[in-house]
Amino acid sequence: MKTNQENALNALLASASVTDAAKKCGLSEKTLRRYLDDAEFQKEFRAARRVVFEQNIVRLQSLHAGAVDTLERNLNCENPSVEVRAAQIIIEGSRKDFETLDILERLETLENEHSKQIEENGKTNNRKRF
Repeated sequence: MKTNQENALNALLASASVTDAAKKCGLSEKTLRRYLDDAEFQKEFRAARRVVFEQNIVRLQSLHAGAVDTLERNLNCENPSVEVRAAQIIIEGSRKDFETLDILERLETLENEHSKQIEENGKTNNRKRF
């Protein structure tokens, strides 16, 4: 990747829009849009975005225990509206966590079934050849 493309990539990661990114890296919007239309640049951009996203997830996870402590503390803070809101957040978060785990279990089951089918089809195809 060329220096201009690297600069564009970094600016895109740090900006809310292509216009802002163009200003940050000193390139035209047209150039940035051309880069974004390039398959190799798209691949690099997606990979870089994923790294940033994963880093943010790690940061959020490190804050999770403190956030849960805050919610728990606010369940009994003697301010009814705060207590209700804390309870809503806990219940909604728990529901989403349960749904996520359920989806992951289902996905794992489907992947396992798919792998078995591929394996069985491979055995069947090998038998037909002989």
